[in-house]
Amino acid sequence: MSTPLDMAERHARVLARLTEMGLALAERTFEDAEAAETPEARVEQVKAFHTISRSVRQTVALEARLVRQQALDAREAERTAVAAPPRKPGGVELSRRIGAVRDAMTRVIWHEAEDADAGNWMEEMLEEELLAALQRDDFCAEPLDDHIARLCLEMGLSEEAAQNWRDLPEPPDPENWPDETQAVVPPDPGVLAPQPQSSA
Repeated sequence: MSTPLDMAERHARVLARLTEMGLALAERTFEDAEAAETPEARVEQVKAFHTISRSVRQTVALEARLVRQQALDAREAERTAVAAPPRKPGGVELSRRIGAVRDAMTRVIWHEAEDADAGNWMEEMLEEELLAALQRDDFCAEPLDDHIARLCLEMGLSEEAAQNWRDLPEPPDPENWPDETQAVVPPDPGVLAPQPQSSA
């Protein structure tokens, strides 16, 4: 029977392999997009590249989450050896911290997001992180700014945005973001534009 450690190592190997294969496929799709002979073919390859690259980002995020979980498990094991357990935060304290973290992180996320899909995806990651963190007794132990900085680091968001989240604007309505699959495709250099006719 597999132990949790064996399972974690197997999962890490699988995610690493998926990342390698996804990256290779994304590179091949990018090359196909550059070599496309018609705008229609290029659009299809761009869409495929977008889908594959998003899958790669999600796999990388899962790898990072697995590493974080292993670190959390190690810290939890250390805490269980300590005689005095940490004080568990109350409901009001938890509610205030969740609201503060959501407000700060959504500002950073939508300041950093390249498009609506990326913003929505990172918001889902944030909610999963908050749900997991609520199970720990030390959820409110660290200062809010340290909490925000740690989450930004784990999610690959910029340090500058993490430090200046209070100065960032309110997040925009995601419905107002353009659909990135409708991005403008550059004209095929092999197709010449019609020349204006002489009035002579």
